[in-house]
Amino acid sequence: MCGRYSLTSPEDAMRLLFDLPAGVTGAWAQPRFNIAPSQTAPVVRCGADGLGQELVGMTWGLIPGWSQGPGSRGAGQINARSETAMEKPTFRAACRLRRCLVPSDGFYEWQKIEGGKQPYWISRIDGAPFAFAGLWETWSAGQAGEIVSFAILTTAAAPALRSIHHRMPVIMREKDYAAWLNPDRTPPPELFAPEQAPRMQAHPVSHRVNSPRNDDAGCLQAAPKTPIQGRLF
Repeated sequence: MCGRYSLTSPEDAMRLLFDLPAGVTGAWAQPRFNIAPSQTAPVVRCGADGLGQELVGMTWGLIPGWSQGPGSRGAGQINARSETAMEKPTFRAACRLRRCLVPSDGFYEWQKIEGGKQPYWISRIDGAPFAFAGLWETWSAGQAGEIVSFAILTTAAAPALRSIHHRMPVIMREKDYAAWLNPDRTPPPELFAPEQAPRMQAHPVSHRVNSPRNDDAGCLQAAPKTPIQGRLF
């Protein structure tokens, strides 16, 4: 699964990665070290006119348009299994029509160890930003307005990551961004294979990341040496 992630890359690098116009409002003006469920985060989707891409702030935790809203059954799903998303009522409409890219430069997973769990921050070896495959929905609250929300797709973990966690987010290749966002194209299953991810590395970090109240560089503070260090896959 993916329950926390970071987005600290410079704004210019993000604009270049997603080919966004310079006039777009700076939704990631502040570095985010610990993005957590129910929080608002920047998401890239097809433009309203079907052309180009746009940046939108969305709530992490997908709320289907047919649901009773936040807190109801089927609402607030932060992850969707890529293997079954097209079949599940919560995700299938979004999987067909409302796909998105979730910018990130690292995500956290917790490894079970004696006496507790050790958090790891997993990032690209070259330090570059990347994007998770995501789905988005709009839920109407009537006169109170709308909530636009998203979920991150997951897949089986790459072999080197399985000792930390058996699932990982789907990390898109840049050349697949346009195809993923295009609702007229059905994504092939191989798009979700962990082997499609760029070269990644894992570093044990501070337990400070355990609390969503903490959103600062201290979340990435190195932890004492553990069995898994550096390059993973």
